[in-house]
Amino acid sequence: MCSHLVDLLVCDFDETITQNDTICEIANLAYEKRAEKGKCPKPPNCPTLSLNDSDEECPPPWLHFVELYFKEYKEHIKRWCEQHSENTLQDHFKMLESLKIVENKSIDRIEKHGCLKGIYYNDLVEKGKLIKKRDDVLHVLKKFISKKQPQNWENFLLREPNSTDELKSHIERNLYIISTNWSKDLILGSLFELVSENKFNKNNIFSNDLIFDNNGTIGKLNRKILCALDKLEIFDQLNTSKSNLSVYIGDSDTDLPCLLQANIGIIMGNNRSLTKYCDKYEIEIVEGLPDFKRYNISDMCNKSDQKNGKLYRIQNWKEISDSGLLELS
Repeated sequence: MCSHLVDLLVCDFDETITQNDTICEIANLAYEKRAEKGKCPKPPNCPTLSLNDSDEECPPPWLHFVELYFKEYKEHIKRWCEQHSENTLQDHFKMLESLKIVENKSIDRIEKHGCLKGIYYNDLVEKGKLIKKRDDVLHVLKKFISKKQPQNWENFLLREPNSTDELKSHIERNLYIISTNWSKDLILGSLFELVSENKFNKNNIFSNDLIFDNNGTIGKLNRKILCALDKLEIFDQLNTSKSNLSVYIGDSDTDLPCLLQANIGIIMGNNRSLTKYCDKYEIEIVEGLPDFKRYNISDMCNKSDQKNGKLYRIQNWKEISDSGLLELS
């Protein structure tokens, strides 16, 4: 039986909670709004670049910005590897941080063309509700945060709990989302069942966010999380418990520093880039989760004697539920 509780669960959003990346859904909202007002054709029948290279009323097709982003992303990594060593994990983290250049350049271009203007809060929340999520994710998250600390929490801590079950029922469980997504409202809509049933709110979400005025979004972003180390900085601020344990769940290279910093890091899916870098830097990936009810959870955590840490890989949220990881004491 384990000696610690998991009291902090932090998750990435896109492709960890959702089935697909959702930033394009935000762009589609803005393009559809312009089409409804007759300002430009409905996507994907957007105008050609030659006619609209600097037209905020009717910007180029969203695919144009996506293709430019991935082109610059690949070119940046290629140049970085030619000019810098990548012999250690810390070298790799520096490369991940340098990708802020690519992110800022892409967002600058999108803001210049006004691609994301004219969306309202309710549009984003309602769109979020329709986003396809991974099976069982809401069940796992709701169960995790459903039990909160009692009002007399300080008195409870001063006495010895009568049983393991009593301790489990009173421990405060904290759930946060850390994402490079562009809309807290979209994320909030996607997790609306948590909002309505368990008091999950925007304070639990750390991401970039669209800026609004009385006419909806102004086409600009409040840039907060653009790279892996931005995520890590926030995770470190949340991960302060000395007596209990933290779990981080993510799917991509942007999640790697947080995955390794958590007591237990869980990879969702088979991202090839993340797998490649784990292999390169000798980060152990254990396929699947053990039955945590049968082992001491401390034995499963990242330890200082491991060269670069150990991560677990799963394919769905049911594996977390079945393992008992979030039920332990």
